[in-house]
Amino acid sequence: MLRVSCPQCGTVITVADNLRGTSGPCPACGHVVAFDASTSTDMSVETVEEAQNVPISFTRPEMPEEVMDMTPMVDVVFQLLIFFMMTAAFSLQKALEMPPSDNQEKTAQAQTLEELENESDFVIVRIDRDNNITVDGEDAPSDQELLNKLREAKLGQLGQGVPGRTGLLVLADPQCRHETVVKALDAGNAVGMERIRLATVEDTAF
Repeated sequence: MLRVSCPQCGTVITVADNLRGTSGPCPACGHVVAFDASTSTDMSVETVEEAQNVPISFTRPEMPEEVMDMTPMVDVVFQLLIFFMMTAAFSLQKALEMPPSDNQEKTAQAQTLEELENESDFVIVRIDRDNNITVDGEDAPSDQELLNKLREAKLGQLGQGVPGRTGLLVLADPQCRHETVVKALDAGNAVGMERIRLATVEDTAF
């Protein structure tokens, strides 16, 4: 066996003795190598075997570290925040300011229902057990109708010859819904009623 070294890359090539004096390409770099004594190597068989048994290692190019771009996610979060802020419904707690009772007023007397009904400055709103609402005897089937009739009663336009009134008397059946009573009280506040009274009356008294 003849062992020659490639003058281009130094690769050791082993060829048969019958190829001595010929030439061939180097399997590593392709350079034409003459298989004769001038290119033979004095490497021992052990050295050649060790060189052939050296594992080939390929170096992977270092890849740049991937970094997630958070800009689109921040934009989405801000858009969602603005959306929920614009569409959120804030419920306002409504309350009626009632004058505190004064126990020291000995001369104060509570008015009866008949006395309140006879006062000419009160608009009477009745709520029966079926949650039907009437304003001075006229039906108010919707919230808007209730507001309109209370506004007309305050301006003296609800009935002929009836002056404007600034008081509201709500007569509610004990079995009606609390929601309906609150709706009537809110409507009175909305139209600017100055005095609002609430009384519980059986439906048969209507």
